[in-house]
Amino acid sequence: MDECFNILNQQSQYIKLTRETPNDGWLAYLNTQIHLSNGLIKVKWYRKASAKNIIVHAESAHPTAVKRAVVRNMFKTANQVCTGEAERQESLRLARHIAKSDGYTTPQRPRKRPVTNSNISNANKLPLCLPFVSDEATAELRRCLVRAQLQNDVILVNIPNDNIKNKQLVRNRLYDRQCITTNCVVCPYGKDGDCSQTGVIYEVKCLTCNALYIGETGRVLSVRIKEHLASKRHGSLVSALGKHRHDEHDGADFDVMCTILAYEPEISARKLLEAFWISVRNPKMNNRNECLAITI
Repeated sequence: MDECFNILNQQSQYIKLTRETPNDGWLAYLNTQIHLSNGLIKVKWYRKASAKNIIVHAESAHPTAVKRAVVRNMFKTANQVCTGEAERQESLRLARHIAKSDGYTTPQRPRKRPVTNSNISNANKLPLCLPFVSDEATAELRRCLVRAQLQNDVILVNIPNDNIKNKQLVRNRLYDRQCITTNCVVCPYGKDGDCSQTGVIYEVKCLTCNALYIGETGRVLSVRIKEHLASKRHGSLVSALGKHRHDEHDGADFDVMCTILAYEPEISARKLLEAFWISVRNPKMNNRNECLAITI
């Protein structure tokens, strides 16, 4: 095995393979160490040297519930992965050493939990919504509710403070929607990225006389709108916007806005929705021969 490993590492100067080697008969595997002797397997909890035994410090600004969960899960793991009592005691000693080195102390007496009436659902309680200040303030407010005998009628809800996430300073770029069109006439009247949507029923509005045009497209909306604007600019009489410019504005140009009315990927359903919107809105710029009747 050693010779095979050395041969693999000699294949490229840019690739360096590493492996775990037994230490006093114990071989590291994930977060455990395994010892095989006479067909018997012993397992105990293990922390890699690179981990530096660092967990959330007791004096950190994390909520108490988070720190309590970190320590509880560490002791739970150290207790459950072991196969024998000796290995379990050794693992728990390591866990206690890590907890102590990170500022945690063992409580001198068990903590008494407040007696609550489990028969009363939180859904039936009146929420008292207050900004989160600290764990101590929250605990004191809950004690006040208990002293006022309101614990069965009122539930305290902490409103989280501003953080990086809800200020949108950190975002997943995979799901970002961005406007892709110069001088866009879609996104300013809706949401960023509307111009890149496909399979939509849309409405074009003349900002001079408020006349409407309703259409549908399975392509990117910005591409279809560019075609409308080009026909308007060229004054094409066979297009809705070009004809509107000639008939209603004596050839004078006009600005437009576009909004999305509905989304539908299926072409037949999309054309049916377009017909319904035309019937309801009665847009002035649409051809009068469009949507004469809708039959179900």
